[in-house]
Amino acid sequence: MLRVRIRTPIPNYCIAKRYPNAVLKLRCVCRGEKGIKAFVNLKTPDGKTVMVIDEHRCPLAQKILNSGAMVPSADIHEDIIWNIVCNDETFKNLITVLERSGINYELVSKEMFSEDDEITYREYMLLKLAFECGFFDSPKKIRLEEMAKALGVSKSTASETLRRGLKKVLKMFFEL
Repeated sequence: MLRVRIRTPIPNYCIAKRYPNAVLKLRCVCRGEKGIKAFVNLKTPDGKTVMVIDEHRCPLAQKILNSGAMVPSADIHEDIIWNIVCNDETFKNLITVLERSGINYELVSKEMFSEDDEITYREYMLLKLAFECGFFDSPKKIRLEEMAKALGVSKSTASETLRRGLKKVLKMFFEL
């Protein structure tokens, strides 16, 4: 797995346009019902910090997420620095999507996670299935047994694999 940082200009539709001169930190950028959803730490020029849940259409964030990448966070001030977690194939796909879309970007950094942090293919697939099928929703839209059956593994194997993968993702998220 790769830890990638990409800088892009702030699009006109970005939440930052509603809060000029504020410093924003997006946490947990994911798909929402209206486009993308993010938990936003907003620091105003007068020093106040506010936590906002923002959901809006952001074609740029959607392109990044649709490439298969995960966006644990992004920093917004004069531009956006996207903190991205992906594999090699997804990274190539992401760059192709950005270039085909004519999006001006700069690759700030790209590094491999250590072997201990490396998410296995099975962990990745189970986490993706759990997320997309609503396992983390409240109430859950899919049970662990159903995911295990879909992947052809036992419930205990699915549980252990999911917890191990989730631990690695959380470690990546909090170390960015």
